Amino acid sequence: MAKKIISESHHMNGILDDDYTLYDDGSVLHFYDKHTYPGGQNIEDNLIVDNLSLEVRQRLYDAATPDKKELVGEILKMT
Repeated sequence: MAKKIISESHHMNGILDDDYTLYDDGSVLHFYDKHTYPGGQNIEDNLIVDNLSLEVRQRLYDAATPDKKELVGEILKMT
């Protein structure tokens, strides 16, 4: 069974990407840029909810659509 996206938070630090995608299985993809030099862009890390800061959890919760807000809150342990 393919996992489904339930929330996406897109953010920029200046010109650097800092995006998080939350899936229905509780996994999180962090897509970001460390710097603009070769090798520092378009980096992907797979994370778990327990390792997310409160700020990132809030970003994902705020970005959830109304119909997914409750599920996102449960997965992020926000409710």
